[in-house]
Amino acid sequence: MRSDARGFFARCLDGVRRVSGMPDYAAFLAHQRLNHPDQPVPSERDFFTAYVTARYGDSPTRCC
Repeated sequence: MRSDARGFFARCLDGVRRVSGMPDYAAFLAHQRLNHPDQPVPSERDFFTAYVTARYGDSPTRCC
């Protein structure tokens, strides 16, 4: 039962990420291994930090 709940929540989180436009870290890893095996692979935390910084920059996202 517990693993079923974890799987369900993992799928829900994946769906939310896809809808919100968040990139898929597992797909990124597969791409890196296939196309750029000589480059270092960032941690998942560093990957999402870089995504958020690239998406929103270092400044506030609202004017007021």
